[in-house]
Amino acid sequence: MALMGYFDESGTHGKESPVVIVAGFIASPEQWALFEHDLSSLLEEYAVKTFHAKDLRTRKGDFKGWPTIKRARFNSRFLRLADDHLSYGLSAVLRSEEYRSIYRATDFPPKARPDTQYGLCVRTALLKSLVLLKDRKDDWPLNVIFENGARNAGDAIRVFGEVKDSLNADYAPLLGKFNFGSKTDLPIAIADSLAYAIFRLSAGYSAHPSEPNAAVVGPADPPYYVSKIPLSRTLIDGDTLASLRDDLLAP
Repeated sequence: MALMGYFDESGTHGKESPVVIVAGFIASPEQWALFEHDLSSLLEEYAVKTFHAKDLRTRKGDFKGWPTIKRARFNSRFLRLADDHLSYGLSAVLRSEEYRSIYRATDFPPKARPDTQYGLCVRTALLKSLVLLKDRKDDWPLNVIFENGARNAGDAIRVFGEVKDSLNADYAPLLGKFNFGSKTDLPIAIADSLAYAIFRLSAGYSAHPSEPNAAVVGPADPPYYVSKIPLSRTLIDGDTLASLRDDLLAP
């Protein structure tokens, strides 16, 4: 049984961004089908054509003019769909200052191919996915879909190929196909919500009133955040960045 992983990014809007995130969810095609069915019904009920987490928080796009209680009730039901239908959630976090001061602190040899900040997050998200699934052969392969339109989106294709080529014979079947999706793809909507929530949490722009590790994108009524399925957040730290940099510098 193949699994599908849908991923989105946040924080790639420019040098002023304090952190870059890649995040998403993994589930079976059957689980995604149920998720899409229920999300379609929810969006139709609220007359939402396209979901953007930032639009929900800032009352823009299809959420323009919504009162707080309407946003909160929609958001609570939206978030619950992840717990009801999906299997795993994960995110990779890379602080911009550390990326510049550690990983890109030196000139690389001409033949080296250093990752962009986004590329390193893609690499980390893929590797974390492999760790999650390495002992679940019945669930292989994992096919991944990344949201199209991100800066340096071509890095996702290159990094996926490098990660797949690096797998030994035992794990080579674990990674399947790579594709791009769009914001109109319903599974991308929940990946967008997670990426944006982790971005705001990691940048210090938001905090849950009682759960310091909970990532939120706005009000929820009744109060709700995704917590029933396994969720992991991986910070790419300074030691890891230095090791990756040194690998590229090695002759």
